[in-house]
Amino acid sequence: MSSRWFSLTLTRKFSRSFAVLCAVLIATVSGCSQTPQEAVIGRWYNGEMSLRFRANGTVVWNTKRGLAQGRYAFVGTVPRWATEGTIVRVRLDVVRDGQTIQPTLDLQLVGTDRMQVTPGVQAQTQATNRRQAVLRRAQSETEAATTATIPASSTRPDTGVRGTR
Repeated sequence: MSSRWFSLTLTRKFSRSFAVLCAVLIATVSGCSQTPQEAVIGRWYNGEMSLRFRANGTVVWNTKRGLAQGRYAFVGTVPRWATEGTIVRVRLDVVRDGQTIQPTLDLQLVGTDRMQVTPGVQAQTQATNRRQAVLRRAQSETEAATTATIPASSTRPDTGVRGTR
């Protein structure tokens, strides 16, 4: 009889330990997960463009065509959690050089620090090629400042270096 009691007690302890372990694991995983809306927040850049998504719904988009500022919104079904490979569609409503443009971009998360940007279907009809760009996440405001475009020499402040006469 004592062996049966011991076996039953051991099974109950294992069940409780397993339940606690599962609860801790679920809490850990859900605490680390982000929604796609949270995952895109920040500055993303490469040598050709820079996108800065802010939590308040504003966006700054800098390309060779110029600086565009405005708002962004997620379009269509947005997955509950952002994982590698998650694709979301974002519509920008921005002003560049006094003109309002509303491009749609498909954003695909590639790891935690890369994002592939592809013009959406509406933008594809305006552009003949559907070019993809992979952007890197700026890690801090310091990195964002050091990777920013250097102003033209006519607007650059005097550095104090003497030129040749």
